[in-house]
Amino acid sequence: MSFDYLIAGGGTAGLVVANRLSEIPTISVGIIEAGEDLTDDKKVTTPLYMFDLQGDPKYDWDFTSEPQEALDGLQVKQARGKMLGGSSGINFMQFTFASQVDLDDWERLGNPGWNYQSMAPYYKKFENFQGGRPNLESLGINDSFVNQAVHGRGGPINASFTPFYSPMQQAWAPTLANLGLAANGDPRDGKSLGGYDNPMVLTLGSSHRSFAGNSYWKPYAHRPNLHTITKAVVRRILFQSNSTDELVATGLEFIVDGKNYVVNATREVIVSGGTMKSPQMLELSGVGDRQLLESLGIPTMIDNPNVGENFQDHPQCSVPFVPKQGDLTFDDLWDEERNAVWTRMFEQNGTGLLAGGISNTAQLSWSQILGPDQQDRPAEMVAKFYNGSEGRPGLKAQLDLTAKKLLDPNEQAVQTSGTSGTGGRPKPGFENKMAFIGGFVAHPFSRGYIHINTTDPADDPKYDPRYLSHPLDYEVLKDLQFFSRNVSTTFPMSNHLQDNGTRFAPPLKELTDDTVKDLINTGFITGWHVVGSCAMMPRDQGGVVDPRLKVYGTKNVRVVDASIVPLHVRGNTVSLTYAIAEKGADLIKQDMNGTATVAGGGAPQAFTGAASVNLVDRFFLLLMVYTAACMFV
Repeated sequence: MSFDYLIAGGGTAGLVVANRLSEIPTISVGIIEAGEDLTDDKKVTTPLYMFDLQGDPKYDWDFTSEPQEALDGLQVKQARGKMLGGSSGINFMQFTFASQVDLDDWERLGNPGWNYQSMAPYYKKFENFQGGRPNLESLGINDSFVNQAVHGRGGPINASFTPFYSPMQQAWAPTLANLGLAANGDPRDGKSLGGYDNPMVLTLGSSHRSFAGNSYWKPYAHRPNLHTITKAVVRRILFQSNSTDELVATGLEFIVDGKNYVVNATREVIVSGGTMKSPQMLELSGVGDRQLLESLGIPTMIDNPNVGENFQDHPQCSVPFVPKQGDLTFDDLWDEERNAVWTRMFEQNGTGLLAGGISNTAQLSWSQILGPDQQDRPAEMVAKFYNGSEGRPGLKAQLDLTAKKLLDPNEQAVQTSGTSGTGGRPKPGFENKMAFIGGFVAHPFSRGYIHINTTDPADDPKYDPRYLSHPLDYEVLKDLQFFSRNVSTTFPMSNHLQDNGTRFAPPLKELTDDTVKDLINTGFITGWHVVGSCAMMPRDQGGVVDPRLKVYGTKNVRVVDASIVPLHVRGNTVSLTYAIAEKGADLIKQDMNGTATVAGGGAPQAFTGAASVNLVDRFFLLLMVYTAACMFV
C-alpha cells in the first residue's frame, strides 16, 4: 500500500496538513498515528475535564524531564496529547497569540517569508471566531476590547467566550484595570498588552472543545483519498539506498501490536510528531548527531547535530492563596454529587462549571510588573547576565532578539492568570482551599535538548529542558511571583481571597527574597509550550529544516509542527501550531503544483465518497505483505 503523501503523526499539525492536502481529490494521503480516535470522548470534549486528562496514559504521553539543576533536582512532567489531534485535545484551551515582533524575528534569523505579514492570513484561515453569549455582561465580563477585524471567520477551529466564570475569574479584568493594566486593544492583533478575559477554543452553544481531531479530521475522514491508521508507532523513515546528494524517502516503517509494517510514499514524508517526538523519529531514521547515532548502532544517513537541540519552553510558577470561604472554585469538579448537577447542566445547554476553564489572562512587559522605583531593573539585569556571547552557532542571534524584547516596554515578557481551585485533583481535605495567581516567562533564554537513548520508538526520549539555566529566566519569573501578590491584594480580587489576598496557602507562609527561591523550586511547572527541537534556521546556525520546512539533506522529507519554531513566542502555542501547519500545507501545495496558493478560504472542502480507513483495519494491514526484516533499504 502506498500514498502520495505520508504523515508521521496525526496530532495538531499533522491533521491540519492531512486535511488540506486531501482537499485535492487526485492525491492520496496517509496518516500514521500512535494514539486513538478520542474525538467523541466526553473527557476530551468537556472543557473542565482538562484537569483530569494529564497523567492519564489513555490521553497523555506523560514525559518526565531529567533532574533540573537550577530547580534543586526537580523532575518536571510534560503532558503531550496521545490521540488524533494531539495536544490540542488535552490542552487548557486558552486562545492567545504571538506578537508581530515575535514572528518578524523568525525572518531576521534567516527564514525569508516567515514574518507576521505572511503568517497573519494563516491565523485567520484556521479560526472561526464566534464571540460570546448575550449574557456576558451580566457575568461581569467585558469583551469591548475585541477587534472583529483581526479575527478569522469560517475556519475549522471555533473560538468563543466561555459561559462560566468563577468569582475569582470575574474579578480578574477589573483588578488588572485597577492596577492600570487593562488591555489596550485586542491582543489578537499581535501588539496589544494588558489584562482581559480571553476566548477559549470551544464551540459557542455546546461549549465543547474545538480541536484538530473533531474539527480538521472527523468531519472529513470519509474522503476516499484520506486514510488513517491509529495505534501505530513510527519506527523510522525509509530512504532509497542509492540516494546521493539528497536523500529520498520512500516510506515509513511502523509497529502495530508488536509487528512491523511498511507503507510507501510516492511524493513526500511529512514528520508531525511535535516537539517531543519529531526529533525522535529523525534520529531513529539516522538523521542527527553522528556520535549519538553511532553509539546506538544506528547508521548515519545525515549528520546534523542540531536535531533535538534548541528546545524551548515557557517556565511557569504561581503563588498559592486561600480562596474566600463559600466562593465557588473548580474543585467542585471532584465532588461527586455536585458534579452530577454540573454534568446535567452542561449536557442540557452547555453551561455551568464544566464549561469553564482558563479564561482570563494578562500579557505584560517586564516593566509593567515592576514598581515605579524598579523601572531600571530590566536594563540592569540584562547588562548583568547577558553579554551577547553565547557559544552554540545561531544562539547569539536568537538571544540578542530576546534581550531586545525584554527591554521593550511594548513587548510581552510574561503571561499571567488566576485559577480558583487546585487545578487538578486535590488531596482529600484540601478541596476549595487553594487558588493560584502566576504565570510564565514568554521569551526564555534557557535552551535544552531532547534525544533518543535507545533504538526502541516506544521508549521515551531523554529530555532536558534546562529550565532556568539562564539566570535572566529566573529573574523574570521571580518578579512575576511578587507581581502576583500585588494582584491578590488589589480590589476586587482581594474580595475573593482570604485576609484580603494576604494569606498564602501552605506550605508558603510568606513571600520574600528568601522564600521565593523555594517557592519556584517546589512549585515550578512547565508552560506546556514546548518548541524548537527541529528548528527552522540556516543549517550552520543550528537549523534542521529550511524555510520550506524540508529537512536539510533530504529531497522529500519535511517537518511540520511546533518543533520548527526557531525562537519562542508569546502566548499559548496551539494557535501558533495551527498557523504553522496551514502555511506548511500551502508550501507543500506550491511545490506540488509549481504555483502559489492563497491563504484565504476558511473551512476545508468536503468530499463525498467511500469511507477512509479511520482505525487500524486488519485487512488493510494484511495487504502490506512486507515486514521490516525484508524491507530494509
